[in-house]
Amino acid sequence: MATRLRESTADRISNLPDGAIERILVFLPIKDAARTSLLSRDWRNRWRSIPQLVFDDYFAPTPAGNSYLPDENKVMMQVYEALMGHDGPIAKFELSISGIRNPNVDILMRYISSKGVQELSLLFWECHHLQLYSSLFFALPLNRLRLQYCTFSLASSFVGFSKLNLVEFNDVFLPDNFYENFIPNCPLLEELRVFDCIGTEHVFVAPSLKVLLFHSGFEKICFKYTPLLSVVSVLDTEEFMYDDDYFVKHNPDMVSLFASLPALQHLNLGIELLLFLADGHVPYQLPTALHNLKFLEVPHILLHRLPQAQVLVCLIMSAPNLQRLTIRLDDDLRHPRSEVIASLQKLLEAEDQPRVSCLQHLEEFNIQDSRGTLVELDLVRFVLATAPVLRRISIRRKEKLLSSKMVMKFSNEMLLYKRISKEAEVKYV
Repeated sequence: MATRLRESTADRISNLPDGAIERILVFLPIKDAARTSLLSRDWRNRWRSIPQLVFDDYFAPTPAGNSYLPDENKVMMQVYEALMGHDGPIAKFELSISGIRNPNVDILMRYISSKGVQELSLLFWECHHLQLYSSLFFALPLNRLRLQYCTFSLASSFVGFSKLNLVEFNDVFLPDNFYENFIPNCPLLEELRVFDCIGTEHVFVAPSLKVLLFHSGFEKICFKYTPLLSVVSVLDTEEFMYDDDYFVKHNPDMVSLFASLPALQHLNLGIELLLFLADGHVPYQLPTALHNLKFLEVPHILLHRLPQAQVLVCLIMSAPNLQRLTIRLDDDLRHPRSEVIASLQKLLEAEDQPRVSCLQHLEEFNIQDSRGTLVELDLVRFVLATAPVLRRISIRRKEKLLSSKMVMKFSNEMLLYKRISKEAEVKYV
């Protein structure tokens, strides 16, 4: 009886469609995929042709309670052995083992250069001196490239990656003028992610780029030709601290920066970009409206500081199709001591400025870390009186900062404001 059950089980496994077997193996770690050779005769060499190889901490785990990292040479020999045993093409290859600091990348690339790798991830371990050149990857038909903890340079003969669609750099040292030389030579590049990379001046010439996640420090940033860029997230590094002349030498120009972003739909405006723009001339309204901008997030702002309030007002007045606005009020600790304003209403309804039609499509407005200040009330009053399709204003107070009495006073004040939208509700959390 037991023999018949084992034979029946083996038959069912052997008779699975090839696509189903491949799908099962792809979702297994490499070591487990290799162990499936024991299931049946037909499965013996199936793992050798799976299209994805991921060498991560599951492949070479650090023993529990052991603070020592795995032996790098031993681990890399196991990686090479797995590659030598693999017969078919590899669509995705990833090396992300904790403790791998300085592998022989030349040898590694020899193993995979003929495998037709389309998605390559080399995520090393805190080692900026590891030098990678673009020529290493020239033989691969890459459409996705992810690098971590290394120095990445373009060879003098660099002619670009014709199929590259997505690039992610995490803590990578990039030389000066890198983006100007790299992006234009990647004609299909649509998404660029840059996290904690070293650099000061960043110029983006990117005719095909649609998504930019730039979460790194900078002293200058500009867009020269980005006609399709629709999602821009420029967030500060956690350790960023502003001083009064940080951006002065670069003469920031808010008008020219946004003139190069005609397709902008979603903007996440971190403190560093906010202060960069506030250091230059800020108009009441941009000469070219941001017609496509629908989502605006400002995660760090002091509404009572004049330059920052001017940047926010300019963006509101320049985005006639804005649907969702989210701001988070910041602490005073890392901001310049610029002019303090008592009322935001004077900026929002400036008498010397032409009347503009704004917030006609705003549906949601969120304030996080509210302090219950007058400038906040001015902004809420303006939104309620201007947004005809507004559905909700959500205000989340700064924890333990406001007393219940102050919250009640703040809420009662808002109940008196005129609401142009019949559906608008104000929620104070």
